[in-house]
Amino acid sequence: MQKSNILRILLGSLEAVNGLSALLGGFMLIEDPTGESLGLNLEWLQNTPFPNYLVPGIVLFFLIGLTNILGMWLSFNKKKNLAVFGTVFGLVLMGWIIGQVIWIGYQDFLQPLYFTTGLLQTFAGLALASQLKRA
Repeated sequence: MQKSNILRILLGSLEAVNGLSALLGGFMLIEDPTGESLGLNLEWLQNTPFPNYLVPGIVLFFLIGLTNILGMWLSFNKKKNLAVFGTVFGLVLMGWIIGQVIWIGYQDFLQPLYFTTGLLQTFAGLALASQLKRA
């Protein structure tokens, strides 16, 4: 199997994991803005502009969830710009986590986990873009 195919499958798989988990988490926050269903504490939002988790849930659902699902589709269907798309939304996920830690602090192992999957997604996208340039 060609290196570019392995990278494309890796990228699409990371986008699937990141996208599906963001869709689920975002949906749960939209459905229950208190965050209790996910074990979140409203006190964490004291130093943020948000009174509850509704807006973060909407952003998570659309900006992280749907975009990564679209990226997964692009990757698995070998569409143009799949590497750039994956790279950009890997960076967006890392930015989301950095912003989260700045605003609410370190609260859960999922923060470094998803920062890492965003980092891996970014690196896979960059490596794939490099491979596709050579082809």
